[in-house]
Amino acid sequence: MPTRLARPPLVASILLSLVIGGCAPSNDPETAASPVEGATRSGETLRGQFGESYNRRGDDGTVVAKVLAPAPAIWEALLATMAARKVTLTIIDRPAGRMGDTALVIMRRWNGQAMSFYMHCGSTMTGQRADEDRLRAVLLAQISRLRADTVGIAVHFSAIATHTTGNTSTQAQCVSNGRAESEFLDETIRRLGLAKG
Repeated sequence: MPTRLARPPLVASILLSLVIGGCAPSNDPETAASPVEGATRSGETLRGQFGESYNRRGDDGTVVAKVLAPAPAIWEALLATMAARKVTLTIIDRPAGRMGDTALVIMRRWNGQAMSFYMHCGSTMTGQRADEDRLRAVLLAQISRLRADTVGIAVHFSAIATHTTGNTSTQAQCVSNGRAESEFLDETIRRLGLAKG
């Protein structure tokens, strides 16, 4: 009767380390940190108002710009851009490079535009939910040091729409089209004096 050979412990430990390593997050120095939890991957490219290209990640909708500027100057430009949009910061963590508002309430318009210009929340018989419902939004910005003195600026914008009729209310997840994030990056880059006319 043939006997089954036991797998050497060394081979088993190598296989285990490969499996664990394959599931570990990437430490790619060219990937900007996400302001929201969860793994992300590169997606479509968006075109900014001044011609800069921004990378939009598929998993969390974060829009990323890469700039060559001092991190303190970028931080101040982000603060000014948040203030211009009347965002009350509920998160401000300078050591982590993160700021934003996780409880931003928006009704119908934001930054001079109807909300349907920025987000799709579905529609009702009377129109776009983004223009009619109460939105509870999250706007976060994160800066990360990349290679060769480059800094990544990642911006995330998402919302939940709540429609109330009588005693009942329904909610819908809103999906950003990337315009708000792109405009936010345009303004931040302009404040840094890096925009090309």
